Amino acid sequence: MEPLQGIRIVELTTNVSAPMGTLMLADQGADVIRIEAPDGGDPSRAVGAIRNGVTGYYLGLNRNKRALAMNLKDPRSRPLMADLLRSADVFVHNTRPGVVERLGYGYAAVRDINPNLIYVSLSGFGPDGPGAGNRVYDLVVQAVSGMVRLQTSEHGPEFVRNIVCDKVSAVTLAQAITAALLARERGAGGHAVELTMLEACINFLWPDGFWNHSFVGDCETKPLIAEFISTMPTADGHVGMFTVGDHEFASACAVLDAPELLADSRFRTLADRFANAHEMMAEFRSRTPRFTTADLVARMEEAQVPCAKVNDFEEVIADPRVVHRGSILEYEHPIGGRVRQPRAAAIFAGEPCAIRRPAPALGEHTDEVFAELGQAPETLAELRRAGVLG
Repeated sequence: MEPLQGIRIVELTTNVSAPMGTLMLADQGADVIRIEAPDGGDPSRAVGAIRNGVTGYYLGLNRNKRALAMNLKDPRSRPLMADLLRSADVFVHNTRPGVVERLGYGYAAVRDINPNLIYVSLSGFGPDGPGAGNRVYDLVVQAVSGMVRLQTSEHGPEFVRNIVCDKVSAVTLAQAITAALLARERGAGGHAVELTMLEACINFLWPDGFWNHSFVGDCETKPLIAEFISTMPTADGHVGMFTVGDHEFASACAVLDAPELLADSRFRTLADRFANAHEMMAEFRSRTPRFTTADLVARMEEAQVPCAKVNDFEEVIADPRVVHRGSILEYEHPIGGRVRQPRAAAIFAGEPCAIRRPAPALGEHTDEVFAELGQAPETLAELRRAGVLG
């Protein structure tokens, strides 16, 4: 089942935050059409592991999409773009504020072309105000949002070592688009949706990262959940282990042969353990090296304590839980060869979403898309010779 079949999304996007959001919708059946500049296209085409000119980064962000190459700065592209927008349900861009307006595709202009369109803009800090015109990448948002401060260790504040803010923004974007489509279905009509990476990430961090700042004025502050989040060394590796309930803590103490911790006043209740999380985790870490990873995980699982081996990347792919779910798919890319990717996470009516199309080559579907919109082959050929199309 593909719940978004029949929905067309036109995206003028690059890198990760917006393309990953539209990827989720493409996996769910939407006809997502990427617009790229003919002279090189999206920078993600040049990043990451590569084979035959295809990068793993681009593959992971753009399957199930179609791609056309068009120079939007050339006025001869305007009739084609207008036809495309008239055919669309959603238009998404993540250009810096002012860029789409200079191209002639700000909200007011696009609304005149298609009043029923959902118009979605994603930026770093918003269309105006401090920093609006700055170039913004994931690490900038990590720094501003508090994400880096939350990772503070004995070495100082540290970045999350993946582009987490881009990904949080992508999930927020996908959810906002589906909500806007539902609102239109209920009679709201076409409208603009505005998102920022900064706000997406502050919302993401708030419940646990900002709980000491949720009350205006004085309150009793508590250590953050981050104090609990650290790996446990074993004799031959590391595990992740977390206890919340009294029974979990008691069981962990039993496995670690540490009955004295049960009588320790610092750890008697859940509130006590949260207040002294750093000390509790240090007590655990001093004992876990007595066990091999496999032995500790088996004992903790038998005792109903949440615990798992820290997998390396190859072990993730081979993990029995991943294999059982069919979470990683392999298929043939016409240029890149045999590739693997995670399947879409959501399963609708018992049917996983399919990989209908591999990530497209630059301009692969230019003629196909515009032919569907009624453009004659000779017109497209002339525009290609003129450099308008790629």
